Amino acid sequence: MAPKTSRGKGNKGKGDKKRKEEKVVPSVIDITVVTPYESQVTLKGISTDKILDVKKLLGSHVETCHLTNYSLSHVARGHRLNDGVEIVSLKPCVLKIEEGMFFFYAALFVFYFHIPFSK
Repeated sequence: MAPKTSRGKGNKGKGDKKRKEEKVVPSVIDITVVTPYESQVTLKGISTDKILDVKKLLGSHVETCHLTNYSLSHVARGHRLNDGVEIVSLKPCVLKIEEGMFFFYAALFVFYFHIPFSK
């Protein structure tokens, strides 16, 4: 028998087409963050932002840049929001900073070896 010549085509039929993804236009969202000192910080984010992006914004803000070990909580979603949670799903968009335990030796380890500390 002769070998098959069309090995790379696979089992796709001609009628199968890729679905077109709907593009959503990002919009500006006000994010209110309550600090451990009970002051409020209002950040401007976009609808495609996630919790990780909010943490980056907090790191560049004057009132919250000194906070290093914290988690964000939401009234409806509870404590310790995952970094992948989208801001659009949080209604109302009011987050609270909850300070975590600070381990001095872990901070020294990170400082000397530049390796992020994980729990």
